[in-house]
Amino acid sequence: MSSSLENKSALPEGGGGATVRAEDALKGVERARERARLKAGLAPAWYGPAAAVTLVLPSVVQAWSRGRGGWATAAALLVSLLGLAAVFVLVRAARRAAGVRVTRSLSSRLSRSRIALPAVLAAGLVAGGCCWAAGAGAGTTRITAFAVWGLGVWGVCLVRNAAIARALRDLG
Repeated sequence: MSSSLENKSALPEGGGGATVRAEDALKGVERARERARLKAGLAPAWYGPAAAVTLVLPSVVQAWSRGRGGWATAAALLVSLLGLAAVFVLVRAARRAAGVRVTRSLSSRLSRSRIALPAVLAAGLVAGGCCWAAGAGAGTTRITAFAVWGLGVWGVCLVRNAAIARALRDLG
């Protein structure tokens, strides 16, 4: 024999409406938190192309400066340093655009990209290896590897943004 209280709230009569409203409010807060967490993971649309250019440009300038000596070597070094600084600026700008105030730990960020990062690195190494095996010069090999890495970063941004947009749609 089943008890008549099994399907009823433990609250006295009339208190059930307040419980339902409180549960709905809590679910709304949880959805809002999840939506904010997902939106914080979106990369701005400009991030992928900017990262690709930032990765490729120093290699192009270095290949151009090879054999010119003097000021061209200094310019290549300066562009390489500026490229490194630009990567940090891009990451910071992307975080600010997403509204992220607290940075995640390095291990947390690496675990999030445990598949994409090795795949992008491997693709760049394979492309560079193919250029080298085909007899391309050091500059061409380097530019190719960095171009593949830059396009890979862009692709990862597009895929991650698409997955986040899908999750946001599912969340309602």
